[in-house]
Amino acid sequence: MNTFALSPPAPAFSMPLPLARVKTVLIHAAAWLGYYTYEVCFLIMMKESVPSPGTSLLTWSLNAALVYSNALWLFPRYLLKRRYAAYALGLLGVMLTFGAMRYGMHFYLLPSLGLKVEPLYTPAFQPFIAGTYYRGTIFLGYSLLYAYASHSIGLLRRLREQEHQLRLQERSLLEADIAFLKSQINPHFLFNALNFLYAQVYPLSEPTAKSVLLLSDIMRYALHEGSEHGKVALDKEVQHLRNYLALSKLRFGDQLQVQFDTEGSTRFLLVLPLVLINFVENCFKHGELFDAAHPVLLRLDLHENQLTFFTHNRKRTGPVEHSTGIGLENTRRRLDAVYPGRYELRVIDEPTAYSTYLHLTL
Repeated sequence: MNTFALSPPAPAFSMPLPLARVKTVLIHAAAWLGYYTYEVCFLIMMKESVPSPGTSLLTWSLNAALVYSNALWLFPRYLLKRRYAAYALGLLGVMLTFGAMRYGMHFYLLPSLGLKVEPLYTPAFQPFIAGTYYRGTIFLGYSLLYAYASHSIGLLRRLREQEHQLRLQERSLLEADIAFLKSQINPHFLFNALNFLYAQVYPLSEPTAKSVLLLSDIMRYALHEGSEHGKVALDKEVQHLRNYLALSKLRFGDQLQVQFDTEGSTRFLLVLPLVLINFVENCFKHGELFDAAHPVLLRLDLHENQLTFFTHNRKRTGPVEHSTGIGLENTRRRLDAVYPGRYELRVIDEPTAYSTYLHLTL
């Protein structure tokens, strides 16, 4: 089964994900190293002893854990969702954990490893609590600044990506409009000519006149239908399919084997025009149309505002007309522009059969 993933193209300015992550890690490492260097320089200027590298690595790892636990977990999980009480309890829990780990590290782990503790810490409990509160408050402040800055940068990046996608869509619509204007013939001339042919042919052959009338309805719908919102009544879209099938029936006669079933009401629903006809045209273009044992199957199901359209056909044996896939690709692009995240399109391409499945929330 071939399933088409309908995701928008990546913006031209986006960076590959692994490279972006490496860059982020390097920036954070440089920031921590810079801040550590600043504190070491301050201790040297104050003629205080500098902690050993092992001590510094453990204590600063704990500081980093405090910063990132708030910035990457508490902040997006609670504060951004305005769950202030839960956020306050989370901060209290993080600070208590931070204090307990600092106490165990400086009074048990570091001495057992033979590492030198910072001069600030003494066995007295009250100075330790004050130092923990002081350091914890500072790093929580840094954490909030980092979290807000990251959130703001992320919002700006998403806005730029959305603007980029809008520009791409506007360009696509402009190109489509230009292509349509270049290919459009004068509709008044077309319908006047078809009406003339209908009047001339009707006395001679009623089936032929009916064919001209159906063709006129099909062309009128293709050229004129579409409201200011870009959608049409689903009743008209289904009637367009029936006109196409009726014209094909007149063309091939009783040899044509097509089964079209509908279930549910199409009233009061709107849909993107000409979105279903492409699947039917593919059946007629590549399918076996004259096998009574394996007719072309078309099924339209409506349940409230959920539309499901299914087609299935046996593949035609012998010479097969080459397909560029442009029609299906254009349909996917139109669906992606009008129904983002509200549809599923699957194509099942088997050796002897071809099926399409569209589920759409109208």
